[in-house]
Amino acid sequence: MLPLLATLVVSLSASFVQSAPLNDDSKRGVDEDNFDYIVVGSGPGGAPLAVNLAEAGYTVLLIEAGQNNTSKNSQLIPAFFGEAQWDPESRWDFYVKDYSNETQSARNDKLVWQKPEGGYWIGPNPPEGSTQLGIWYPRAGTLGGCDTHNGGLTVLPSRIDFDGIAEVTGDETWAYDHMMTYFEKLERNLFLPPGTPGHGFSGYQPVGVGDKSLFEKEAQILAVAQGSAAALGYSTRATSTDYDVITQRDINAQSPDRDFLNDVYQISFKKDERGRRYSAGTRVNDAIARGLPLTVRFDSLVTKVLVNDDLQATGVEYLAGKSLYMADPRATKNNTGIRRTATATREVIVSGGAFNTPQILMLSGIGPASELNKHGIPVIVDLPGVGRNLQDHYEVPVIQEFPNNFTFWNRCVAPEGGVNPCFDEWEKNGTGEWSTLGFFQFVLHTSSVAPRGERDLILYGAADGVLGHLPPYVNITGIAAANNVFTYTVSESHSRNRAGSVTLRSSDPRDVPEINFEYFTDGGDDDIQGLVDGIEFTRKIFQSLPGLDGATQEVYPGPEFSSQEKLRQFVRDQSYGHHASSTATIGCDDDPLAVLDSRFRVRGVKNLRVVDASVFPETPGTFPLISLFIMSEKASAVILEDASS
Repeated sequence: MLPLLATLVVSLSASFVQSAPLNDDSKRGVDEDNFDYIVVGSGPGGAPLAVNLAEAGYTVLLIEAGQNNTSKNSQLIPAFFGEAQWDPESRWDFYVKDYSNETQSARNDKLVWQKPEGGYWIGPNPPEGSTQLGIWYPRAGTLGGCDTHNGGLTVLPSRIDFDGIAEVTGDETWAYDHMMTYFEKLERNLFLPPGTPGHGFSGYQPVGVGDKSLFEKEAQILAVAQGSAAALGYSTRATSTDYDVITQRDINAQSPDRDFLNDVYQISFKKDERGRRYSAGTRVNDAIARGLPLTVRFDSLVTKVLVNDDLQATGVEYLAGKSLYMADPRATKNNTGIRRTATATREVIVSGGAFNTPQILMLSGIGPASELNKHGIPVIVDLPGVGRNLQDHYEVPVIQEFPNNFTFWNRCVAPEGGVNPCFDEWEKNGTGEWSTLGFFQFVLHTSSVAPRGERDLILYGAADGVLGHLPPYVNITGIAAANNVFTYTVSESHSRNRAGSVTLRSSDPRDVPEINFEYFTDGGDDDIQGLVDGIEFTRKIFQSLPGLDGATQEVYPGPEFSSQEKLRQFVRDQSYGHHASSTATIGCDDDPLAVLDSRFRVRGVKNLRVVDASVFPETPGTFPLISLFIMSEKASAVILEDASS
């Protein structure tokens, strides 16, 4: 989807949507460097938490390493989330290992190499002397974090994702039914009848769906939806031309057997009444506009949490300066920043995400003693689980070639000297193609190896050649540039691997850590089989397209991948992910790898918590974004409860 959106951006007129800039400290009558709470990181974990604490009347410092780019079209137009991933002003480029074995790593078509004379090579057969950098894994160093550049998909997790934490910790407040009260509190549903059970209609987070009439008017897109329903056995629905009949409108509908239902669903995602993306950054902007006691400090890279002799977190040390972190494509080694500190009279909450939170903890002397000793960092608390248990959802694409070009975006080109009509409609009315994601439906399916027999595969479809996450310097050719292809990406939930890790590259906080997912190490046979099942089911969908029998063909992985053996190797070679989690997990008291207790408290250090994707023992759901917001609301309630007592 990225190459197409990049083309669309080029055709945009000079008109831009603006909102109040927020790239300076926003202070509200508080001591410049002393606060009740300090929150490190403004993503889906940290931003809602910071706002909730400020709403309760506490002074809060929210520290962000990047700047506020929420006024940019790439962060406002829902369809432009791929463009946001390529934006040098907000992106952080991580290069991760999927395997320690470089021979296996080199089989991935998306592997990035550093050429000997400089520059990058992507895929097989690099120039002699090139070295492996890894798979490009986009993160966001900007207000709102990765919530500014992902799809904003709002899919609730399985019951087990929250019930499992309650069971392991004995803390019943984690139970699924209780956690859903936070979802109903934060959601402002824009597409269902008010009062629909299990949904909220007055929260801060607007949730909408794409305009079905846009999907219905293109025959090939409609055919894929019909084929998806037919492949699942919904033969009557598959003959309809009404998108509301072919697909289920509410993927989050509450029912006792929800986690076992295979069906086709419309895609719900984060956008407001005006068709604008509403991210975690937008939540912060709104809080500042309301005059809450919230200070946002940009261009501030936290180097460590300050811990006193009583093992109590008292504040943070950070470097002030632009583009200090080496994942920032604009960063240079000689830009060292200005060292500063800030004090928290109550607590420090780290919300840096699955890569940066363990890095910050280890730089603070909190982590595996062997890892800290290796880099000369004094050990404050030996916590072996910091940086361990890294996991992700596995994904593989299946790409089908169609007889005709898809035309969904055709009118989104500005006439010479004029305004792009898609931009014009979106800006004035919040409608049209750019108010959608460019993904058309979800399909939920159960593989032959599904844990607990629950549906474990989610397919999401786009009229584009989606091979995975490709860096902005990629040369878009072949399938990725084709206009007559449709991709179903198969994503596997509840993968079994727990072997991944985040470790320090050095003691320099500007350095990016070493990230190795160690794909398919634990439970690999079953995880691979689940994805193979997903590929075969996707083929069944494409074989079920009405009116297109024999007129389409698979171009990736391709018909030559027909045997189970070849498909399993394809999965091992080409899988990727973008839902990293679980590197500072909640666990029970006798778990040596548990970093946190059930109240988000770092074990062994007082007044220090973690609130982000790191906390989950298992990557939640199919798309974890809304689970992060729910978790942040729970953390807010826990912290405020402790403050009142």
